Amino acid sequence: MRLAVFILIAIASESVQQSDDLCSHSSLNTCGKCIATPGCAWCESEGDTSRCGKANQKWCNGSLTNPQTVSRAIQDDPLSTTAGRIVQIKPQKIFIKARPGQKVQFDLHYQQAIDYPLDLYYLMDMSNSMKDDKDKLSALGSTLASEMRRRSSNLRMGFGSFVDKVTMPFVNTLTEIPCDGCAPPYEFINHLSLTDQTNNFAPAVHQTQISGNVDTPEGGFDALMQVMVCKNEIGWRNESLRMIIFSTDAESHYSGDGRLGGVIEPNDELCHMQRNRYTHGLVQDYPSVAQISNNARKLKMNVIFAVTENVKITYEMLKEAIYNSQTAILKGDSSNVVELIKEQYDKLTQDVIMDYPKNDDFEIKMFSSCKGNERKETNTCFVKKKGDTITFNVQLEVKQCPARKTQKIYIAPSSINERLEIDLEVDCECDCEKTGNFLPAHERCNRQGDLKCGVCSCHQNFWGPKCGCNTNSVSNKEEDNSACERNGETCSHRGECKCGACLCYDPERYSGQFCQCDSKKCAVGPNGKICSGPTQGRCDCEGCVCFEGWKSKPDCSCSDNTSSCVPPTGVLECSGHGECVCGECVCRIEQGKGKFFGKFCEDCSTCQDKCDDLKPCVQYKLPNEEGEQLGIPSGCDAYTMLTVQDLNGMGY
Repeated sequence: MRLAVFILIAIASESVQQSDDLCSHSSLNTCGKCIATPGCAWCESEGDTSRCGKANQKWCNGSLTNPQTVSRAIQDDPLSTTAGRIVQIKPQKIFIKARPGQKVQFDLHYQQAIDYPLDLYYLMDMSNSMKDDKDKLSALGSTLASEMRRRSSNLRMGFGSFVDKVTMPFVNTLTEIPCDGCAPPYEFINHLSLTDQTNNFAPAVHQTQISGNVDTPEGGFDALMQVMVCKNEIGWRNESLRMIIFSTDAESHYSGDGRLGGVIEPNDELCHMQRNRYTHGLVQDYPSVAQISNNARKLKMNVIFAVTENVKITYEMLKEAIYNSQTAILKGDSSNVVELIKEQYDKLTQDVIMDYPKNDDFEIKMFSSCKGNERKETNTCFVKKKGDTITFNVQLEVKQCPARKTQKIYIAPSSINERLEIDLEVDCECDCEKTGNFLPAHERCNRQGDLKCGVCSCHQNFWGPKCGCNTNSVSNKEEDNSACERNGETCSHRGECKCGACLCYDPERYSGQFCQCDSKKCAVGPNGKICSGPTQGRCDCEGCVCFEGWKSKPDCSCSDNTSSCVPPTGVLECSGHGECVCGECVCRIEQGKGKFFGKFCEDCSTCQDKCDDLKPCVQYKLPNEEGEQLGIPSGCDAYTMLTVQDLNGMGY
C-alpha cells in the first residue's frame, strides 16, 4: 500500500497587496465571495463593520474563516533507471488546495535515464525525385543503426513511405505505372514496423520501389497522422523516446486540399490501416496542421522534418506551428542523413523543456539554477550528461475562481511520456456554506432562507438582509425607501428601491449600496479587458485595484517585474544602458556611444561584435587541451548550442 507523504512541498501562502477597502466592498456579501478575493477573510460574528476584511488585520471578535493552502504528495516514487521501472520525474502526483491569491511552491526533479529506449521511425517520400535519397538511405541504413545504438542500446527502428491520394489531380489515374521501374502510386505503406532487429532496416528501404504523382505537394501528412496514431501497427512502446524522421523534397498537402479530388470528409485522427496500408485516403481529407500538432503533443511524438534546401522555408514555418518539431536540411542525395539524425537526437536529449498549461484561472512559473549558479525563471535546462538530476522550483498561483473548482494540471517534459499530475482544488466555498454545515430555513432569515456563515442565503423569490422581501408581494417587512437615498437621489437613478434596498437596472454594470459604482468607468487595458483582466486587477467602484506584480497604473497593465529587462547573458537591467519601464527596456543615448538599441539595450553602433560575446559559449562546447569540457560560462545557458560537422548540410 502506498502511503501519502505529507508536506514534501514547501508552501508559500502569499496574499496580493490591495487597497484597504477592497475586502469590505459591498459585493463581497458571502463567505465564498470573500475568500475568493485575494487577501480577504470572513468573520462569522455580527458587528458594525463588514464581515469581509483584510486577513492580515485584527478586526473580527469571533470565528474568522481564512482558508490556508493544503498540499501533499500522493505519489513520490524515487527516480530510477531500472529497465521496466524507469522513473524520470519526481514527484509523480500531488494534491493542492488553494484559494485565489495564494502561491504554492514545490520542487520537481528530473533525471534523464541512461540508455533510455529509443523508437526511431523513418517516413520517406517515395516520389520519383527522391530516388537517389532512397538509395543513399539504403546504403547508410546499417551505419545509421550502428550510430544510434551507441546512443541507446535499447533501439527499435521502422520504415514507411508515402506518395499521395490515388485520384486526380494528385496522381495520374489513366496509367497504373507512373514511370519506368516504378510501383503503382499509393497513400502510405508501413514497410517495417518498429523492431529491435535493426539489420532489417536497410533491406526494407532497398526493396521499396519508387512511385510517382502529378502535383508538387505530397500526401505526407496523411502518412504522418497514421504513423502517430497507429500505436500497435507501428509498434510504439509506452516507455521510449519517439522520433519520426519525415523526409521529403516537396511541400505537403493539408486540410482542404482533398476537396480538389472530391474528398471532403474531415480527417478523424484515427488509425485506418489494413495489411500495413492506409485505407481511408479517398474517404477522408488530409489532416490539418493543428491536428498534426495536437497529436504530436498528446502522443509525445518528436517530428524531425528532414527536407531539402528548396523547401526549407516552408518547413521552418511548419516547425513553429507543430509541437516539438524540428527542421533539418538534407543534402541533395541525403548523404548527411546519419549525422543529421544523430544531431537531432542529441538536441532532443540535451534540451529538457517542461510543458505546462496557461490560462486565466492559475499561473505557473518555473525556476532553476540548472544552467549555472544563478536561479532564473526558466522551463528549459541543458543536460550535459545523462544521469544528471535537474531540479525545477515550481510556483503555482490561483488567480480566480474557475468554472470547475477541481481540475487536473500536468507538467511534463516535451519529448517523453512521463508527467507530474497536479490535482488542484480551488477553495472558493467556505465549510460553513456546505450542505450539513449551515442552518436551513432559519428564524433569523424569516424561515425563507438558510443561515450560512452568519448571513442569510435567501430562497427563491426572497431577498434582503433577512430574506424579508418577496418579489411577488406588494408589502414587504423590510420596506424602507430612505435607505436607498444618497445626496437626494434614489439609487443614483440607476436602479429601483425595493424593500429598502437598491435593485440596479444593469447589475453587470452597476453595483454598490446605491448603484453608485459603474464598472465601465474602470480603465480598460491594452488587451481589451477591464483592469487588464482578472489576473492583473479588479474594478472597485469606478477605479482599478491592481494585484501584486502590477503597478497602480489606471488599467493595471504595467508590470513591476524587472526580470524581463535583464539579458540572459548579464545581471544589469537593460544592460546598464536603459530603464525598465513596465517590463520593457527604454534605451538611453550615451555620450561617445550614441543611442543604444535592442530588447535589452545591448547594442549600439560602436559596440563590440556579437561574436566576441558568444565566443566563451562556443569554447565551452569544445574540449580543452587536456580533452576535458569546462563548465558552462555564465549566460550561455540562454542559447541552444549544437555541434555540427558541415555547415552546408545545416543550410547555412
